[in-house]
Amino acid sequence: MKPESNADPPSALRDRFLCGARVAIDPLHTVQAVLHVRDGRILDIFPGADAPASADACVLRLKDHLILPGLINVHDHLHFGMFPRLGRGPYPSWREWAADVYHPERDPVRSLLAVPKAERLWAGIVRNLLCGVTTVCHHDASHSFLCDSELPLSVHARFGWAHSLDDVDWRERYRRTPVDWPFIVHCAEGVDSVSRRELGKLARAAELDERIVLVHAVGIPKREWHRLRSAGVWIVWCPTSNRHVLGRTLLRDVVLSHGSMALGSDSPISADGDLIDELRAARDIYDLPSELLYRMVTVRAARLLRLSSFHGSIAKGGPADLLIVRDSGRTPCESLVHLAHEEVAAVIHHGRLVLASDEFARKQNEGVCKGLASTDRKGLQWLIARPKSIARAVSPTSASEDLAELTNE
Repeated sequence: MKPESNADPPSALRDRFLCGARVAIDPLHTVQAVLHVRDGRILDIFPGADAPASADACVLRLKDHLILPGLINVHDHLHFGMFPRLGRGPYPSWREWAADVYHPERDPVRSLLAVPKAERLWAGIVRNLLCGVTTVCHHDASHSFLCDSELPLSVHARFGWAHSLDDVDWRERYRRTPVDWPFIVHCAEGVDSVSRRELGKLARAAELDERIVLVHAVGIPKREWHRLRSAGVWIVWCPTSNRHVLGRTLLRDVVLSHGSMALGSDSPISADGDLIDELRAARDIYDLPSELLYRMVTVRAARLLRLSSFHGSIAKGGPADLLIVRDSGRTPCESLVHLAHEEVAAVIHHGRLVLASDEFARKQNEGVCKGLASTDRKGLQWLIARPKSIARAVSPTSASEDLAELTNE
């Protein structure tokens, strides 16, 4: 896979001051501060509510707002961004679900697969952006569109992967993965005997350590969890996808005790919505601590993907990847787990304003939202940074290409 570019677009190079908001410094605490952003990074954080006078600076007035770190989604399949939920579970494993939904000759799958792939990938990107995601991991083959420097979020690419242990070449894919990259694979996505044996199959060919990232892991026997915790193996938890496909998800004590676990949205073909919906579901299913869920989509997610120590937080010298929401007066973690889509005000990626609600845009100075395109999603009006490449004609892929992975054809 080609790593994503670190180059910032020209619009990110201008000084930008974010003024008047509370700023999250950790899951529980905030400060009233001004963020000075330049070259896509946070140049400085200083107390107060007003920016210094600067003729060349762009100023965002954020009174009554809270600034959170941009969210990190460690698991999505972006090319399914337009799809509805498929299947009527529960099933014994993903295999039976895949066999039930894999019908590229029928609608709605047939008509959706006729849409150019770049447009479907774009729908997946917008789905993430609208809930405040600034970095997403696309668990599938890369595509030239995902390398576009104008994308409004980062599509992480520094990882090795296989769809599942049913892939005939998963061992070779693991061997080819650089030692400083994670290796991500769906594992034990089922409650049947085949799924319960998959961890043993993996362990016979791969070292169980912090490089290994297991997606779902619902079928892992209880006796194996201590082994995984001791080895530092990462788990991606997708609760609504698990419950739709399998009728169950990870046990509460596993979620609470496994320190190397992050939250992923999975794709709309199995999940209930986006990362905001996963946070809400995780809160409602198990009444989990808000601080834990906050970390699962920020600093823990950054560690899983082996991003820099600044990612997933707001820090001087760190990336200016920020989620701006209406201030409810709660702590940062409580604000996040109770967040509604209409409370998302804006998203900044690499110092560039890439998403603004219609209400937010009306309160800013003229020119702040220049270059953003109007769109209507989730019944709300948004302004969004739309790359020029999405408007160019792209040939559709064959109907079998994007769903064949489900049946390992």
